[in-house]
Amino acid sequence: MSERMPRVTARSGRIARACALGVLLWAAPAAAQNGGQAGEGESSRLPGWSFTPSIAFGAIYDSNVALSSPRADLRQTQGDTLFAIVPGAQLEFNGRRSALAADYRGFIRRYREVEGLDGFNQHASLNARRMMTRRLTLYARDSYTDSPTTDEVELNGVPFRRTGSSTNTIAAGGEYRISRLTTFATRYDNTWVAFDRPDIFLTGGWIHALRSELTTRFSERVSAGGEYSYRRASLDKRRREFDFQDAGGVVHFRLGPNTSANGAAGFAMLHDRNLDVTRSGPYIRLGVTHELASVTAGAAFERRYVPSFGFGGASNNQELRGYMQMPLQQRFYTRASVAWRRSTPFEVEALEVDTLWLRSTFGYTASRWLRVEALYTFTRQDSIVDGGEVDRHRGGVQFVISQPMRIQ
Repeated sequence: MSERMPRVTARSGRIARACALGVLLWAAPAAAQNGGQAGEGESSRLPGWSFTPSIAFGAIYDSNVALSSPRADLRQTQGDTLFAIVPGAQLEFNGRRSALAADYRGFIRRYREVEGLDGFNQHASLNARRMMTRRLTLYARDSYTDSPTTDEVELNGVPFRRTGSSTNTIAAGGEYRISRLTTFATRYDNTWVAFDRPDIFLTGGWIHALRSELTTRFSERVSAGGEYSYRRASLDKRRREFDFQDAGGVVHFRLGPNTSANGAAGFAMLHDRNLDVTRSGPYIRLGVTHELASVTAGAAFERRYVPSFGFGGASNNQELRGYMQMPLQQRFYTRASVAWRRSTPFEVEALEVDTLWLRSTFGYTASRWLRVEALYTFTRQDSIVDGGEVDRHRGGVQFVISQPMRIQ
């Protein structure tokens, strides 16, 4: 069966253009903000072992506490102010051949008026990397998030709901330099998702993924080769099962001493095990990064078939994202991220969804242990039907106290 082409509307077109403009103007590094609060701790980059305890507290205004469309009679959504406390800690090791970082953040929130939304959520991550030999490097990563609303986690095809979700992603892989010019890289990922209150549009489950890439360096600036990936998705208590396969070519460019770009394109195939239906089509992936001692920026675009935890079991996705982090003047700094995604389900009765996430932080380093930050988060989802728009603005101020300590 041929894939259903995505519908283009004036409204979704405006969202895409706004997101592209955001990527160019003030896209930034995604600090994982929960309700507009502090995300993962920044690396201390101290040699050896270090421990960084931290706590943040502040006030944030939430313009749409129910995550609903505006009422027809009021033409607005219910807002409220929440007070947040974010305790956290980070354990880190930086060695000549090894690196390890373990991070934890809790999010205690209390609303001023809507007390039923008070609660506690958390995020934890672990990253490890080891250069085994001059040719072989291994790594492992794990990330767990417990979130009160679905707009705070960027899951494929998930509608915005005031319901909690738990997600965990674990990855392990390695890179082996076969020769002076040829490199083989492989990675395994497992993603698990569960919702507190599943409904017809929310289906938990898991995804196994394996991706391998073989490249050859043709010059100091260009390397190219091939890639293959396989994903197995089991959703909605195994009532929906899918196989995804991608095979194509990949190229990496070194545009300058601090700038790199990559691209990939090829053939994608999706097999629905329940309906015994197979779809096929092209996929494409583009990206660029720029890294300096104090400035990091990047942008990426991707189009491919993906499993969906809502609005049907699989969809054709288009995604554009960007990020940037940089100091401004003396003690001031800024960081932000922007992402736009269009999910087009293959089921005829399912809804096409345009989603936009925008997160930004403007901060001032008052001392070595105190930072003051102004936060702003905007999320938007449009299901391309009347009344299907959900907008949420969150903005406020927080104080962050943290001090890296070297462990002897």
